[in-house]
Amino acid sequence: MSAALAAIATSAVAGNALAPTLVVNHPLLLLALNTTTRHLVLTSTSVDFVPYLVVGLVRRLLEDPLLFLLGRWYGDDAIGWVDDKVGGGRFLRAVQRNFHWIGWLLVAVAPGGVVCVLAGASRMPAAVFLVLNIAGTIATIVALRRFGDSFAGPIDAAVAFIAENVAVLTAASVALTVAYVLRRRRVRAGASAATLAEGDDES
Repeated sequence: MSAALAAIATSAVAGNALAPTLVVNHPLLLLALNTTTRHLVLTSTSVDFVPYLVVGLVRRLLEDPLLFLLGRWYGDDAIGWVDDKVGGGRFLRAVQRNFHWIGWLLVAVAPGGVVCVLAGASRMPAAVFLVLNIAGTIATIVALRRFGDSFAGPIDAAVAFIAENVAVLTAASVALTVAYVLRRRRVRAGASAATLAEGDDES
């Protein structure tokens, strides 16, 4: 499971880094790698609706069942892992305590990694999770497509600007992505060192 999640995360990073080139030349490949809201909007005028929906849906759902199972199998340990990877602290714990009240809404409206892990850890029925997750994701993608149809002119203008400056924008995007990844690694290394130091102090 960890290898699958790492591969999905790597594809997302690659999609982010190469987004300027991909949105101009290979918009469907961009969606296959990384379906952020930004990418769904930018590709909404250049990809036919059916592949847009299918690829967007599959990519957005790709890691959700794995994260749900992670929460189901490992419970609080999985939530601690999420806190370590993406942060959250007290807010994350507050959401966990109230997940039985708001969980269904979060899964339908914002089924990100944290929510999926919490859904599994809270013992939400798998069938309920899947129905809410799929229905909510379809609704989100369709809404973004309609947004793209309504603002096709500005979106096409933005993509045209990217096309005119694709080399510079891609270089900048790669540099920013590398800097972000390196910064995250330094933060994680610092957190791990602090945890080890606390353990030594206690002993």
